[in-house]
Amino acid sequence: MSAMGTVDIERRPIPEEKVDDDFVNTFCQSATLSDLRLDTFNNSDSQSRLEWMEKCAVRRPISGLSSLQHFAEQTNSCQIFCISQKSSYDRLRITQELFHQLVTTYSMFPRIWDFMSPFGFKTRKSDIGDAPFRYRQREHNGVGVLGSFECAYSFRYTVLNHRVDPEGPSADFDRWSVRQMAVYQQYDSSKDRIMLLLVTPSNTARLKLEDLICSTNVKRKQLHAFDLHQTLISTLHGNWRLYIRDLERDLQIQSDRVTLSRVNVETDFMVPFLDRQRLKTTEDKILDLKIIFDCLSHTVSHLSRQCQSNCLGMQCIDCRCPEMIEELEEQLHDIEINIKRTEVLHKRAQATAQLISDVLAYENAQVMNLNGRSLYELTQESKEENSKMRILTERSTRDAAAVKILTVITLIYLPVTVVASIFSSQLIQVDDHGRISVISESWWFVVVSLPLTVFTFLFWRYWLSHTMKKSEQKKPTQASEQSKADEGHSSSPMRVGTIAELSRRLQAFRIQKRDVALQHLP
Repeated sequence: MSAMGTVDIERRPIPEEKVDDDFVNTFCQSATLSDLRLDTFNNSDSQSRLEWMEKCAVRRPISGLSSLQHFAEQTNSCQIFCISQKSSYDRLRITQELFHQLVTTYSMFPRIWDFMSPFGFKTRKSDIGDAPFRYRQREHNGVGVLGSFECAYSFRYTVLNHRVDPEGPSADFDRWSVRQMAVYQQYDSSKDRIMLLLVTPSNTARLKLEDLICSTNVKRKQLHAFDLHQTLISTLHGNWRLYIRDLERDLQIQSDRVTLSRVNVETDFMVPFLDRQRLKTTEDKILDLKIIFDCLSHTVSHLSRQCQSNCLGMQCIDCRCPEMIEELEEQLHDIEINIKRTEVLHKRAQATAQLISDVLAYENAQVMNLNGRSLYELTQESKEENSKMRILTERSTRDAAAVKILTVITLIYLPVTVVASIFSSQLIQVDDHGRISVISESWWFVVVSLPLTVFTFLFWRYWLSHTMKKSEQKKPTQASEQSKADEGHSSSPMRVGTIAELSRRLQAFRIQKRDVALQHLP
């Protein structure tokens, strides 16, 4: 990027991302890279709470169909499957075959595949909206018994990426990373078991789930199916508040830089292109937030509605449904507040962008006004110079006519002058009787005059050729210096007085030309 703020962008075709219908880019291709983990939770015994919390959760790797069938037949109160991902742009660390076996073994609904397509290998961020909340009642609620059901949803969460700020300015540097997470839950009333599938969960969410399940087992209470969802959603708001606060700070800095700048004609006000890039990046992040929070609001509202519909009322054992519904409503209220803050941020970003456009339009108008005045002054100076050059031309024409007359007269009298000069010299003698004679040593005149004439002619030719060679050697040097000056001028910022400087140079050139013309006048 040059000092003027312009950027030379190499236009490269953006690769078109194809729809991954067969999930080739979603799942890893090698079984050695597969890393499906299952967390099971043991029942509490008579040991202390601290000792029990350390060995409550047991994590096991799942390698094939036999392992899945083995754990599907067990009656653990809760099973949590975790699918990891090396980075947000990499494939899921599970093969498509193993995932298909997981779906078949636990009889998941086919809609689960809709939540897997956003994950996987990609060259750029191509989607922000998450798949909508899905719910299916497999069995109706009985008397005092919660019926089997399954649900799935996804959401976005943000984490610190611990990146280092580059030494030079960068428009795409961000210390936050927005990631996605998919959740599938299945409650089997026949085994009173909750199966949870987490796709790329955050460490905070996974640890809070383990703590919730272990503490529930220690207290020997019934684990409610919607307790897990409420815990997962509660891990989002803290980082989102910090993320929005950082966006507000960045936007305020960019707005102050434009609002508090001095704008006048003498100093050229320029908005660096890097600041414009950062403003565009911030505005894109704000627009993404609006979609993210809208999808999250839709998910939380459906969770609250399903929690209320699945509550058994007076027959519910250790019923926490009213508390969970209230907590979900509070989280929904927090999401609505974030949506309003996002809308305000978007309006601020638009106002800042409009202010930049207005300032640039004002500066362009001032520059055009100043350039118009400079062009008018240059026109007046050109008229004066043309009138002076016309007078000098007429005078030179008259002087040339006078010189022509003198030259003609000189040519007429030149032969007579030459003859008179020869006869008046000592080479010709006239005696008393009027006879003319030439002295015997007159040949010296020819011997001296002819070599001297030849020497004068040769010296003139030598001086003329030497002068022409010297001028030809100066031309490349002057051309290189002019090109360097032009390059330096093109790489420097465009100032308001460019046309005025050009007019001054043109005026100096005309004055020099006039002085040269005056020197040639007699």
